[in-house]
Amino acid sequence: MSFDHMDAVPQGQHKVLESWRKRLRGRKFITCAEIDIPAINRELAYVSVLSCEEGQFRFRLAGTGLQHVFGGEARGKTADEIEACRGGAMWAELATRAMLRAMPVSGMNKLPDGSVHYWLRLPLSSDGVEADMVLCHDRYLPPEALADPDRAAMLVDLLLRRDQGAFVPA
Repeated sequence: MSFDHMDAVPQGQHKVLESWRKRLRGRKFITCAEIDIPAINRELAYVSVLSCEEGQFRFRLAGTGLQHVFGGEARGKTADEIEACRGGAMWAELATRAMLRAMPVSGMNKLPDGSVHYWLRLPLSSDGVEADMVLCHDRYLPPEALADPDRAAMLVDLLLRRDQGAFVPA
């Protein structure tokens, strides 16, 4: 999978990729400390960080926008411990490829329920010496995302906002 298809993905994925690219400074990966949080602040709910530990990927961070797909908090769990990640090439094989080859990997999968999973895997380093982690961006969107991924992403984002809707005073 390459970035040739990046025109057909949600704009937020472009932001994450461009933010990562700007921090490379001639390298093939960035460090955790170099993640530009302000540049990707609107996408943080869909960002996760995987570390490779004894041949398994463990979630060091997982945004709140992923909790409904993962069935709760993923931080501290291995990808194999989360049903939505089991057997998904983007969580094991392609995250490994991004890390070992120190190159970005992205793609899109249509899920059995008709929804669409847009994913991005970027090599990341804990020590600045080698890529030993993966910066992930994942958007799980309704089927209409195939026609307009940005509109679908915006509607999903509105559902995450805690300040929307009717609040009843205590």
